[in-house]
Amino acid sequence: MKGRLQFSGVRKVYRWRGSRVRNESVKGAALGSWWRRRVTREEAHVALDGIDLDIPPGGAVALIGPNGSGKSTMLKLAGGILKPTEGRVEVEGRVTALIELGAGFHPEITGRENVLINGMLLGLNRREVEDRLPEILEFAGIGDFIDQPVKTYSSGMYVRLGFAVAVAVEPDVLLIDEVLSVGDEAFTRRCLDRLARMRQAGVTMVLVSHDLDLIETFADRAVYLSAGRIRAEGPVQDVVARYRADVAGRTTRSPEDAAADVRVVEEGRRWGSGEVEIRSVELVTDAGPTRLIPTGTPCALRIRSRAAAEVDDCVVGVAWKRADETLVAGHNTDLDGMAPRRLAGDGEICCVYEALDLAPGDYLVDVAVQTSDGKAYDYWCGALPLKVTSGTEWPGVWNPPRRWDWGDEDPD
Repeated sequence: MKGRLQFSGVRKVYRWRGSRVRNESVKGAALGSWWRRRVTREEAHVALDGIDLDIPPGGAVALIGPNGSGKSTMLKLAGGILKPTEGRVEVEGRVTALIELGAGFHPEITGRENVLINGMLLGLNRREVEDRLPEILEFAGIGDFIDQPVKTYSSGMYVRLGFAVAVAVEPDVLLIDEVLSVGDEAFTRRCLDRLARMRQAGVTMVLVSHDLDLIETFADRAVYLSAGRIRAEGPVQDVVARYRADVAGRTTRSPEDAAADVRVVEEGRRWGSGEVEIRSVELVTDAGPTRLIPTGTPCALRIRSRAAAEVDDCVVGVAWKRADETLVAGHNTDLDGMAPRRLAGDGEICCVYEALDLAPGDYLVDVAVQTSDGKAYDYWCGALPLKVTSGTEWPGVWNPPRRWDWGDEDPD
């Protein structure tokens, strides 16, 4: 049946030859290259080991896991870019891989010519590509540049045209690897809308992304990979929760490793010494954690942290911002009269709001754990994106409880 994707006993091993210079003796090391010989050996890395997975037609499956766990290798095997070392990969129907958008574009010829060539490489005949050309051009939105050599394109134009061609072939199976992290906001919205419509049309989708919220929106199942093996498989919310718990439960790192994570994971958006690490940030209502909340709802901001070693001076702060980075409000435990806290191991603190009186719109919450004099243990910009809703639109950012009284009327 078209759209089915099956991995049976799949193993993938990357092999390469490495070489090093070995001295025949201590004397040889002193005398130089005359006394050395080059030793060549074969090296190998097992990317996938014993993968069994059956994705039915119309299914939407997310592959999650840390870097190097084998997610992209699975997509490349499914797309026919790689061959398994052992086992079988079976795909029924036409496959489109959104892995390296525009990877087959020739820089010296025009965008229009590249569309024709790539469309035929993806399984369409010339007439089918020409019939879809107006739709491709409209989606890509690059205007008259379509008749210019691709080498003159910006990176954003390159990506838009590549995506437009890839989704225009109407595949039975769509493979997606982090491509939604590129392009501007308007283009990303168009991509998400197109993928949603393809999903409704019954296209089988396999998605790789580090955006767990996107995964929970699009996928119905998830596969958690670690070191090339399937660690968990099942409903997307359950598997994502398992992955989050595993990430939050790592305890065998040194303070130096924790500091490196803070600096590297989101360089420019997160920084600090790493002595204390923010593990999770949630907005919690009576119904549980949420990122979609009606204005005026009582809620609490729950922040979980972990100290690699005991610290004596800990202040927690939050900053509420609109999606355009406009500051709405900022507060911390020190300004609100709480003494600096001593932390050791796991910790949790909640900032309770009697009512979240924000106007509807998209917001970001920054969270910081720092010393009382402002030295950051962990400062996380945009730790929690969320949307405030209302039945009516309000200007500005504050939607306070209120009433109106005419001056000549009894206030009661």
